[in-house]
Amino acid sequence: MNNFKNFLILVLSLIIIVQSVFIVYFVSRRPSAPKAAKVAEPVAAEKAPVPVEPRKQEVVRQPAVKPMPSVVQGKIAIVIDDWGYNLKNKDFITDNDFHLTLSILPFGEYSTHVAQLARHKNKDVIIHVPMEPYNKENYGLEENTLLTSMDKNRIVRILDSAFADVPHAKGISNHMGSKATEDVRLMRIVMEYLKQKGMFFLDSLVTSKSVCRGLAGKLRLGFTQRDIFIDNESDPGYIRAQVLKLAQKAKRLGVAIGIGHDRKSTIEVLKEMMPLLEEEGYQFVNLSEVVLENE
Repeated sequence: MNNFKNFLILVLSLIIIVQSVFIVYFVSRRPSAPKAAKVAEPVAAEKAPVPVEPRKQEVVRQPAVKPMPSVVQGKIAIVIDDWGYNLKNKDFITDNDFHLTLSILPFGEYSTHVAQLARHKNKDVIIHVPMEPYNKENYGLEENTLLTSMDKNRIVRILDSAFADVPHAKGISNHMGSKATEDVRLMRIVMEYLKQKGMFFLDSLVTSKSVCRGLAGKLRLGFTQRDIFIDNESDPGYIRAQVLKLAQKAKRLGVAIGIGHDRKSTIEVLKEMMPLLEEEGYQFVNLSEVVLENE
């Protein structure tokens, strides 16, 4: 009986052992639950520095400067006659830096004042000396007009007074003078006077028979002459066309001299056209810069 009992206990023990083995085996073979994917801990993004709004600096805008052409198309000397009667167009002297030459009638109410304004703005001054025209009876002659009938002393006194009345003058030109500039005796007296003072003569060229160029050469006097009158008519369109002709002549010859007058239409056209021609490469100069030195 005891043996059977022991046998039964042994069998049960074996069954328990085998069952345990099977349980362990099957448990180890069960697919394990997938591990939760490790969520990477978010990396703190590198903090960009908070943008600091730059201080607004006051921007000083420089005026646009157009480059000047490197090649000079030609030199132009503008001479404006008949200053001294009034000051209506004085802003053309004072309010710009144009290179100009003012040809001032002596003995006018404003002659001295205009010469001083021109000097202050570095513009050339010459004296527009009244000289005898043909058919003088048809003209209202200016005070102290030089006449072919005058003697040398009278001519010299008038010239002395003219230079005293128009300070800073570098020379003279003739106002009218179709008869005077054809007269060798009168013009020789005038040019010898200028030679002694180191001045020059501008021939307004009101007659094709002028003796001035030849005399100036013989006396070795600084000399030049007009190329174009720009305002024989007061119409602005005409004046513009004449200024363009003057520019074309300057381009062809290298230098050209234009004469206009102290008139509103002439002044307005020059204010408009001189800057435009400068942009195209033309150079405006004072008359003294283009005088032919007959040395």
